[in-house]
Amino acid sequence: MKSTSLNKLMKLIVIKTNIKHTIKPSILLFLTAFSCVGLTAKYKIDKNTYFKLEADVKQIMSSPVADAAPLEIKFIQEKLQLAKKAKADRKKKLEAQYTEQIYADIEIAKLRAELNQLNDVLLNKRDQVSSAQVYLSELLERMQ
Repeated sequence: MKSTSLNKLMKLIVIKTNIKHTIKPSILLFLTAFSCVGLTAKYKIDKNTYFKLEADVKQIMSSPVADAAPLEIKFIQEKLQLAKKAKADRKKKLEAQYTEQIYADIEIAKLRAELNQLNDVLLNKRDQVSSAQVYLSELLERMQ
């Protein structure tokens, strides 16, 4: 005794519900695959990649950044040894991962050095303000 329009409506609801449940996982799968492709293709490993990386690490270690970010430099050195081992074992994917991590750590070290420099400037300004406040209070005492 059910009407055909009710049956059509129920079928439509079921179809829309199934589509909603399959679209979200497929979008998630697509985004995951896309992000993984982007990560692995960032650093292409050839025979000179490690030597360029090693030169960049030596350059950062001889700069003032090394003094400002010793912990990051330690991480960079450890990962450089791991990258060297991966290169010796001919594990290009692992070498690419370490290369990416090392360059990220180099950027972090540079930012740490910049942060320390800005912190020094801030402390300098705070000392100047404090000196100015002392001088102002002395002037106010003299005026009274």
